[in-house]
Amino acid sequence: MRAYPRVFYAPRARPARDRRLTGDDVSLRAHIRNKRDVAAGLLFAAIGLATVVGASEYPLGTMRSIGPGYFPIMIGIALALLGAGIAFQSVSFRGTADTTTSQDQVQAGEDDDGIAIRPLIMITLAVVAFGVTVRPLGLATATVVLVTLSSLAGREFGLLKVVLLSVGLIALSWVTFIYLLGLPMTLWPR
Repeated sequence: MRAYPRVFYAPRARPARDRRLTGDDVSLRAHIRNKRDVAAGLLFAAIGLATVVGASEYPLGTMRSIGPGYFPIMIGIALALLGAGIAFQSVSFRGTADTTTSQDQVQAGEDDDGIAIRPLIMITLAVVAFGVTVRPLGLATATVVLVTLSSLAGREFGLLKVVLLSVGLIALSWVTFIYLLGLPMTLWPR
């Protein structure tokens, strides 16, 4: 038998019993990129599933004659799917951690250590102010108050954006609630 140099020999395989599972052998790892999105997605999915379970007692009806349970069940399914999509999108399965911070998080001033207090307070205040002012001041004034207070929640406040959004929402609200649905609301203060 002729002896070949060691370079040409194939490496010897270890027996199966000696092989240990190391981190390099695992091909699929999950890494949570954004914990808040995962939590929000799972919360949406749970609320959607609870809605489906709660509305399952009502009759669905038929496609021609929809029953009282049809709309809540469809909304619950849509919310559950949306929540699952948000949660799934926030998890990376590539095996490498995505450590980059998204531009949206940097602009919104969010970090993993706490809650952004100003947006929480301003959005809550805007909704409460809308509810308080819609009857005595009318839909148009309440909408302007809502948009102005909501825009103060962000870091960038643009007067032109607030005016355009207010005008658009007033027109949409008037067409939807007063013209089409005929709700007894006033557009302007009494």
